[in-house]
Amino acid sequence: MDNLINYYLNKDPLESFSSWYNDAKKVEQNPEAMTLSTVDTFHGRPDSRTVLFKGLSEGKLTFYTNYKSTKGRELEANNEACLLFYWHVSKRQVRIQGTVKKMDEASSRRYFQSRDRQSQLASYISEQSAPIADKDALMKKLEEATKAFDGKDIPLPATWGGFYFEPYEFEFFVYGDYRINDRFLFTKQNNDWMITRLQP
Repeated sequence: MDNLINYYLNKDPLESFSSWYNDAKKVEQNPEAMTLSTVDTFHGRPDSRTVLFKGLSEGKLTFYTNYKSTKGRELEANNEACLLFYWHVSKRQVRIQGTVKKMDEASSRRYFQSRDRQSQLASYISEQSAPIADKDALMKKLEEATKAFDGKDIPLPATWGGFYFEPYEFEFFVYGDYRINDRFLFTKQNNDWMITRLQP
């Protein structure tokens, strides 16, 4: 096995991820953007969208959403998911497989209250993924909520909160010349991480 330090990696994939993420924050336009893939259990079809990484908590990655959105419902039905970070300038990507569980309400509320007021209002009014007649109807909901909560705290929506994503597999990918890419797979076995180099 290669000397992992040459790739700014070590035997702990979470520490390696944190190191790569901190590097990405220095040069990437949107380093926290990550693709979240889930499964539509009705049809068995994969489903992907970009969400924002909101930090690590006790070895778990965190993100927030509306629990009644498409991704929220899919994660409730099947808690297996995949995350992908693609950092173009850094010529790196990280693919992470794991399971999710809902964040406790107190933690979700703390994060919700830390957001700017317009973001709180947007989350409060939106029945994410549900159809609406047009943009004007959405803006009317926003205007009504803005007036209703003038001078007041905006409550945490009952259907909005965070997820903890607990990883059991990481793949660190470094783009190389002529498609000779470097790929390192970390798989969890009995609380230890096994490392395998993969062909490009």
